Amino acid sequence: MIKTRSFLLFKLLDKLPLVKDIEFGQSYSSFNSQKFIGKTKNVKLINDQGIKQINYACGGKYLQDWLNVDFHHKNSFIVPDNTIYYAVDLTSKHPFPDNHFEFGFAEDFIEHLQQVDSIIFLSECFRTFKTGGVLRLAFPGLEGVLAKHYPTNDYETVVVAKEEAYTAWGHLHFYSREELTTVAKHIGFSEVNFMEYGVSNHPVLAGLETREEQIGLNTYVELIK
Repeated sequence: MIKTRSFLLFKLLDKLPLVKDIEFGQSYSSFNSQKFIGKTKNVKLINDQGIKQINYACGGKYLQDWLNVDFHHKNSFIVPDNTIYYAVDLTSKHPFPDNHFEFGFAEDFIEHLQQVDSIIFLSECFRTFKTGGVLRLAFPGLEGVLAKHYPTNDYETVVVAKEEAYTAWGHLHFYSREELTTVAKHIGFSEVNFMEYGVSNHPVLAGLETREEQIGLNTYVELIK
């Protein structure tokens, strides 16, 4: 009798669309911090030939006389001659010494990281920058994303926005100006200066952005150690 009732219950639940067809968010996964630290804390330092400027998650947008880094192995794509490139996991300990870089740049990168990984990235940038070093970031900001993709709050709009703003591009987290300021200040950056497209008080950082069509969507900011 009990087996019969259980069978009928499962058959009933199987017919309910909200049970059978629902798509849940990401499931929990285990993370062992001590194992991760053990594997990554003694990373071999990269011989960067004394270069003090680093271009993070460069993709195919290399900067001459800069150290260009991304997640992909050099053999995965064509790297021009006279370009310095290394494959680096930017969500673990960076293979650079403390207090080393003077300038850094990352365009449309941190939105591809979970918040927790972006904090690791920013913390490692802070560690490896000299005092007074400047990290320039350009990324879709939460304010711009809401204005562009969420003009109304009806169900269809917010679901379409999930695809167009997030899943279609592998975007995981959008920083608002307030949130980024909170995180950067907590890490130890002394200044958080929001800028305009291509504009910087530091000539080496001016004119680096390549996506003019994202003005209004992107946030431009310089973090000073």
